[in-house]
Amino acid sequence: MMKASSIAYSVYLIFSIMASLTLAAIPAILLFTIIVENFDNFMNSIWPFSAIHGFVIDALSGIDWIPIFALDFWWLIILFVPLGLVCYAVFLAFLLLFFKISRRGIPHLADGYYEAESEAWLLYEYFEVYYILYPYFAGFFSIFFDTKPRHQVFGAKIGRNTIIGNGRLFNPERTIIGNNCFFGYDAILSGHVYEGRRLYLQTVRLGNNVTVGANAVILPGADIGDNVIVGANSVVPKDKVIPPNTIWVHGKAIPRIPTHKAEELHQPIGGPTVIFEKIESTDNNDEEEREGTTIPSNGERF
Repeated sequence: MMKASSIAYSVYLIFSIMASLTLAAIPAILLFTIIVENFDNFMNSIWPFSAIHGFVIDALSGIDWIPIFALDFWWLIILFVPLGLVCYAVFLAFLLLFFKISRRGIPHLADGYYEAESEAWLLYEYFEVYYILYPYFAGFFSIFFDTKPRHQVFGAKIGRNTIIGNGRLFNPERTIIGNNCFFGYDAILSGHVYEGRRLYLQTVRLGNNVTVGANAVILPGADIGDNVIVGANSVVPKDKVIPPNTIWVHGKAIPRIPTHKAEELHQPIGGPTVIFEKIESTDNNDEEEREGTTIPSNGERF
C-alpha cells in the first residue's frame, strides 16, 4: 500500500506538469494574438510592406472566389507556419523553465543503493520525469533540445567545447563532463543502474578530451581520466576508474602514449611523425647488400 507521502508526490507530479503546460502556453498565445491584431498597422505603415500590401489587395479584390477573410489576412496565411513556430518556441522556452522549477518539489536522492518498491525508488523515477518528458513536447524542435543546453538546465556540469550530439545522458544531475569531449551516436552515460531488486545511484565523471564511441555505455560511478578514448560498443562498469591517456576497449585500458619509438609508426592521422633510421648489415652470409637501407624504427622494411 502506498504511503500518504507517495500519493502526495504523485498528485504533485501530475498537477505540476499540467500547470506547467498551461502557464507556458499563455505567453505563446498572447504573442500570437498581439501579432495578429497589430500586423495590419505594421504592414500599412512601413515601406515596402505597405506597397506590397496594397498591391496584393488591389490584385486579388476583383476575384470573386477568394473569400474576404483571405484578403484581409493574406499575410497570416503566408506567414502562419513561421509565426506558429516562433510562438511554439516561446512555449517551449517557458515550459523548460516551469519544468525546472517544478522538479525542485521532488526530493533529490543522494548517491547510494535503494531497495525496490520503496518510496525512494519512486521519488527517483518522479525526479527524472521532467527531464525525460520535455523532448516529447518539443516536436520539430526536439533535435535542438536534446543537446548540451537541455542537459545543463537539468543539472549536468559540462565543460567548454564538449559535444553531446546524439549521445544520451540518463541522469544529468549526476553527470560531470570536462572540456573538449565528444559523444558518438547513441553513446550512453548513466548515473543509475538496476541490480536485481536494488537501484544504484552514483555520479559519473569524465575528464578533459574524452571521446566516447558510438553505442558505448558508461555506468554509474565511472571515473574516466583525461585524454581517454572509450571504444565503440564498449561498456565501462560501475565505479570503474580509467586512468588518463588510455583507450578503453574489451574491458581493458590500453596506454595511448607510445612507450617505444617503434609504436609511433602506427599512429592515427595527426599523430607523431614516423622516425626512420639507417641500419647496416651485420649478416656476413646475406648476399643482399643492405647497408644504408632506410627502414622504420620498428624494423618493418619499406
